[in-house]
Amino acid sequence: MDIEEILGDSGPFARLIEGFIPRYAQLQMASAVAQALDGGKVLVAEAGTGTGKTFAYLVPALLSGQKIIVSTGTKNLQDQLFQKDLPLVKKALGVPVEVALLKGRANYLCPHRLDLAMNGGRFSSRSESHEIQEIRQWSGTTQTGDIAECHQVSESSMVWSRVTSTADNCLGGDCEFLSDCYLNHARRRAQEAELVVVNHHLFFADLSLRDEGVGELLPAADSFIFDEAHQLPDVAANFFGITMSGNQLLELARDTIAEDINEAGEDRRLRVTAEQLEKGVKDLRLALGESMRRAPWSEVADDKKVIAAIEQIGEELDSLQDALEPQADRGKGLASCLSRCSEFRTRLEVLTRNPPEDHIHWFETHTRSFTLNLT
Repeated sequence: MDIEEILGDSGPFARLIEGFIPRYAQLQMASAVAQALDGGKVLVAEAGTGTGKTFAYLVPALLSGQKIIVSTGTKNLQDQLFQKDLPLVKKALGVPVEVALLKGRANYLCPHRLDLAMNGGRFSSRSESHEIQEIRQWSGTTQTGDIAECHQVSESSMVWSRVTSTADNCLGGDCEFLSDCYLNHARRRAQEAELVVVNHHLFFADLSLRDEGVGELLPAADSFIFDEAHQLPDVAANFFGITMSGNQLLELARDTIAEDINEAGEDRRLRVTAEQLEKGVKDLRLALGESMRRAPWSEVADDKKVIAAIEQIGEELDSLQDALEPQADRGKGLASCLSRCSEFRTRLEVLTRNPPEDHIHWFETHTRSFTLNLT
């Protein structure tokens, strides 16, 4: 059965979906996608609302026999595609294609960081403590560790940053919970699947790592399909160059304190120095202005309050590094904090001086944080 028959008025979709009506534009797009996949070509397709674009690329993708990565513009669309559209198309086609969902590491519970949060006992509010307990209970039942499954705690809650990992704070092969790592399990499923659903942020994170020769996040694939491809330039801008956020610095401070407690530290110098870094980050956010905006760094480069706040953060990172150096051999977590501290000190230096001519130097402020970028 060819694509026109499959998406036609007597095909499997017409039998499976009540009210299904064949659409000429959908057939055109599906045929074009099939030809591009078969010939290894590049296709850019634009179609209006109601065309049925998702089916138009999923049908030829599942029939192609290739390893394909489908990248979506948002996590919501990614979940919808994987949980609703893909099962429906697989059922209609009757094909035994293995599919997998893969998100960025911040979307998966990290057992090590949950353990740190539970043992550290340092919560900013009762609600945060309650949410940690809810996550702890959920962790005993989840199979995937995908935080979208934990309906007891909003995905927008700040508490998730305490129990998920980043590329900076992940202990990798040194982690005692490596065999229980949900992210590793998800990546293994993606390696084995024939069609993998990701999002643009993860795709470019992978591309930037490969560009730096560091490694890779995604499996190799024969073809890539980008849904909502018009978002690619904005997403790409966040991954090519150097960036550092206030949240990364706050997480370093919090992790230093938690790891110190976890290793039964008795010297309060680490905690005091980390708390000073937290204050410095908040001071820089205030110095950058109350409003949320994205602007060239040149707009604030000569602001005395911004200059003073940056100098203060630099001094606090130096102090934290000095405090961590004699403590790093107490545990892998503290050693990781030392490495991150050194890296952030270097980034701060690069991100606050005059940029190379072929780079865009800019910053962005958020409700409680900020990002410095050299793109």
